Amino acid sequence: MNHTLAALALALLLGPGISAQARSSRKNDDRKASVSWSAAAADYATTTLADNFWRVPGNGFVGKQPPYHFTNGVKGAEDFSNNYWPQAHGMDVFIDAYLRAQREGDSEAEAFYKECFDKGYRDPIGTGEVKRQTGVLWTSYGMKKYADISASFGNQFVDDMEWHALTLIRLYEATGEAVYLREAQKLYAQIWKAWDLPAARDVGGSGGFIWCYGKEDTAQGLSKNACSNAPGCLAAIRLHEVKRRTPAARYRADSHPDYVDFDYLKNAETVYEWMARELFDRTTGQVYGSFSQKKGKMTAYSLTYDQGTFLGAAHLLYRYTGKKLYRDDALKAALYTITHPGITKGGMLRDEGAGGDNSFFKGIFIRYAVELVNDRRIKRKPRIQLYDFIRHQAETLWTKGLGRDAAGNPAGFFTPDWSLDQEQAARKGAEYQKPKLGWQVSGATLLEAMNVMKDPR
Repeated sequence: MNHTLAALALALLLGPGISAQARSSRKNDDRKASVSWSAAAADYATTTLADNFWRVPGNGFVGKQPPYHFTNGVKGAEDFSNNYWPQAHGMDVFIDAYLRAQREGDSEAEAFYKECFDKGYRDPIGTGEVKRQTGVLWTSYGMKKYADISASFGNQFVDDMEWHALTLIRLYEATGEAVYLREAQKLYAQIWKAWDLPAARDVGGSGGFIWCYGKEDTAQGLSKNACSNAPGCLAAIRLHEVKRRTPAARYRADSHPDYVDFDYLKNAETVYEWMARELFDRTTGQVYGSFSQKKGKMTAYSLTYDQGTFLGAAHLLYRYTGKKLYRDDALKAALYTITHPGITKGGMLRDEGAGGDNSFFKGIFIRYAVELVNDRRIKRKPRIQLYDFIRHQAETLWTKGLGRDAAGNPAGFFTPDWSLDQEQAARKGAEYQKPKLGWQVSGATLLEAMNVMKDPR
């Protein structure tokens, strides 16, 4: 990047992400057959996210929420309190960019994203700021009533905790700072308490994570969803992965004082077995969203993020056990997603809606699908098919899903429909008028992924 260290420091203080001047100096070759995925696409996507959705002091938002966080709307125009789980996915994009900056030797960008980690996660954990915000942002939805552990990111909604656990693990791996692993361990202890609650055993039989604490007397509270089980399985595998890779003395030193020594891999297999039995169709590869409020009845719909986290869990279990059943399940879920007309239309993942939740979904699928593409132990043919599909999403997003200025440079934000720019998407309805965090995070996840996905050919 061309900006100076002084400019970077000023940006960190005043609020924007990486200098706009630096970005404008770059040559955009996006109209050429070969896209510059790093210098053009990923950098534009992620710095636009930083400049327009990352909350810092001086942005006119004082006293209601922690100063460093992602907003749901541009410059906080739609910044509302149920902004807990999106923080994890926004930070995941910053982690992607941080690792990219390390690979490219871009020390200035690396420093910027490291500062975001510190301000958004490490410092609030260290000062207790996260816990003090209970009921507002981080620990929203009344978790104080249910939290019986010290985890700063405890939450009433189990899937929300799982997203943060996964991000905290990534932060630990990226930085080596033990505070992130400790928080992930604490969160997992709270997550596991939601497994196989007696009150919910008539919903999908024994096993399964409930969706929400504190509503055990309601059908909603006792529902068992793919979104609360697949990420929970992933969190267990990822903690197993960290424990396996870390020398025992270091791992014990990095663990919190009251750490419970879970058999993470066993837990993951237990969760997966329930999911595969109750929420997965091995014939087609479809992952069902949840059990409905009616006892024992599955929902008919499938969402990209459920497909993605399920295939991600199956793939990681295959990596650590070698069981071909997991490999086959991962491929079935992936291929169902990219071929079924209810999810993919005209070669593109469908628009799942402009809301603050569902606009994140496609990016989550991409994150785990790319890991499958890059695994050389899996047969080449389906990996090529998946690679070509993901590349098509990225090329379409970059060439059609953005506006352009007079010079042909990209302008504006992504939309939930990766084949439409802002002006085109706005015609779909009022909910498409104002850009949201999920739109930019999902698109940025895709374009950052293009810098790590490898062609299997």
